[in-house]
Amino acid sequence: MKTTARFVLTLSSLMLLAGPAAHAANRVGEVPTKTVHFQDLDLSTTQGAQALYDRITGAARQVCAGVDLEASRACRARAIEGAVKDVGSSLLSAAHRSAADRVEELALR
Repeated sequence: MKTTARFVLTLSSLMLLAGPAAHAANRVGEVPTKTVHFQDLDLSTTQGAQALYDRITGAARQVCAGVDLEASRACRARAIEGAVKDVGSSLLSAAHRSAADRVEELALR
């Protein structure tokens, strides 16, 4: 089903970062965010869900850039998990689980 309402997903690193970086961002009022538009996608198809997942992961990379590698990975994981949950699409959730399984498989090698 194609979304009829203009639904916009915003990722914010304020909720995603832990430690001093989050507090510094909060103090200066500069919270990095990235808006992900997907009103053009049909989330009832695998292709639409995968396209949105690709947009979400790209936005998470941008929002979580500039911190050390470990913090960046944790930030991206939380951002993606939160965005997928907020959308509430079963196909999007499946795309996320599939990607997480591939990462876990590579880590175990």
